[in-house]
Amino acid sequence: MTVLSDEDRRKLIVDWYTKMIPIKAISPASGGEGESARADFICDTLKTLGYDNFQRVDVVDSYGKTRSNVILKVGNLDRTLWLVSHTDTVPEGNASLWKYPPFKATVEDNKIYGRGTADNGQAVIMSLLILKELQASNLKYNIGFAFCADEEMGSAYGIQALLSRNIFSRNDLILVPDYGTEDGMLVEVAEKSILWLRVSVKGKQYHASRPMEAINSLREGMKFMLKADDFLHQKYDAVDDIFDPNFSSFEPTKHEANVANINTIPGLDVFYLDNRILPKYDLDLVLDDLYRLAREFENTSKARIDISIVQKEQAAPGTEPDSEVASLLLESIEHVHGKKAKPIGIGGGTCAAYFRKAGMNAVAWSTAIDEVYHQPNEYVIVDHILSDMKVVERMMYGKQD
Repeated sequence: MTVLSDEDRRKLIVDWYTKMIPIKAISPASGGEGESARADFICDTLKTLGYDNFQRVDVVDSYGKTRSNVILKVGNLDRTLWLVSHTDTVPEGNASLWKYPPFKATVEDNKIYGRGTADNGQAVIMSLLILKELQASNLKYNIGFAFCADEEMGSAYGIQALLSRNIFSRNDLILVPDYGTEDGMLVEVAEKSILWLRVSVKGKQYHASRPMEAINSLREGMKFMLKADDFLHQKYDAVDDIFDPNFSSFEPTKHEANVANINTIPGLDVFYLDNRILPKYDLDLVLDDLYRLAREFENTSKARIDISIVQKEQAAPGTEPDSEVASLLLESIEHVHGKKAKPIGIGGGTCAAYFRKAGMNAVAWSTAIDEVYHQPNEYVIVDHILSDMKVVERMMYGKQD
């Protein structure tokens, strides 16, 4: 393959983003159509680059939508270094908060704006750029690319479906470019457990002038929320300094609309909890505590509490910082940037967690502006793609100097 100049790389990056960002890849659970159209773009691009031996894995979800994954492996060596990216994005949110159209790639100096440019378009575009310049004869390992669906909503139709098909081997090396800091000096080797819960508080709706006839689900829900919040923070208070933050978090987040008018006391109130819990704690025990807390609350309240699971992922043991894939990445970062990176655990979830559950070592890393993820005016810095590419190529080809 031809080695491009940085100027030509930048032009290609802009061209690919310009084609990819308008293709919405939002989960049906968030009102979208899934990733099939974006997988079409990736397949067409792979063919243009001369790779027609890719595998497309389509999975039909519970909405009847096709969720598409694309797999490509190059080389005939014993082991594979995988780059695992995801093609789905979250919705744009309030479009009025964007200074540029969210589903159009807008170039401003060294930045490209648009929903999914960073999360996880940065990894998708870097993977395509690596393939454009791939020197297959110099590979230290096979190089594999997994462009996955459904990461934003739990990966059931993405990496979990792929793992069930035995595409990856236990001795493979897994890099997930879906976590990072602006200086690129943190390597994610562990993740917290994730527990998303829906809490439904059932009371009795009535006219607001007759509160004695009602059971105000909003008030009772707030009481239970605060009771649960206090309990969880007191009982599950351990710290682990490999994580940032180093404690378990229990956050009330989404709240569903109850009544449409001011003068009605709501009879149903629904809120959600996003819990990121240190791996030492068993999620089943956390759930048992919350169920018990709900029953105790009902002893003094006329409201009824129902807790249901939206997502539950018990964290697997982390990847050891001295494992081969972590050591290889840390050495490559130091070679390219001249500084030592630090292994760390995070509260966010990436595809790396599913590999660890399957007994495979995986790390997550990139150079990224993490506060733009899921935010209005999401953007990627082009230089980050180019510098990350150098680090990954160091891993692929080994020491060349």
